[in-house]
Amino acid sequence: MSEIEQYPVLDHIVNVLKKAIVDSNVEKISQSISNIKDGNSIIKLEQRFDKSGKLPEIYITDVNEILFSEDLLVKLKTIHTTAALSISLERALQALYIVVNDLSLETGFILQDVKEALDTLSQSYEFIKLKDKQPEGFTAGFKFGNHTFDIVLVNLPGLIQIDGDLKAILDKKVVKTIKEDLEKITNILNDIYKKDK
Repeated sequence: MSEIEQYPVLDHIVNVLKKAIVDSNVEKISQSISNIKDGNSIIKLEQRFDKSGKLPEIYITDVNEILFSEDLLVKLKTIHTTAALSISLERALQALYIVVNDLSLETGFILQDVKEALDTLSQSYEFIKLKDKQPEGFTAGFKFGNHTFDIVLVNLPGLIQIDGDLKAILDKKVVKTIKEDLEKITNILNDIYKKDK
């Protein structure tokens, strides 16, 4: 392993995740890229900078969703609390923008909340798959009984917008039910994530 000096934010996150994932190893690819290997699985972490070139951003590719299965997304959300010895690192981590598998950390949590909320509202809902992902939004396929539809979610700085693409559903009662459920979920998510923003 070569001795490449990493950026402090990336280095800190890699160390925290390595300690949390038992028997994992770190491979430094470059100054801005590291891989955490867990058996045959690889988590790729890349540090980039925002448009100003000053604030670090971390982009994580975790194909096997180890971070999700090991409950490490919450640890990433509170990563700033792990930098007690360095005030400058703690501040950088507080302002850090993290993207995991093409979704911002917050948008990833929102996706999980949408799936859980629909399941709570009715056991007729079934998540099919993510069709499109961007850091601040996604399109996801769902079923309601035998009816398939898409949810298009946009996570704006002060507002979460959810629209249902219900064109393929001919049953007006089903359309009404889904629209009402999506409205409830939108209101709940905005209260949780955007109330103080």
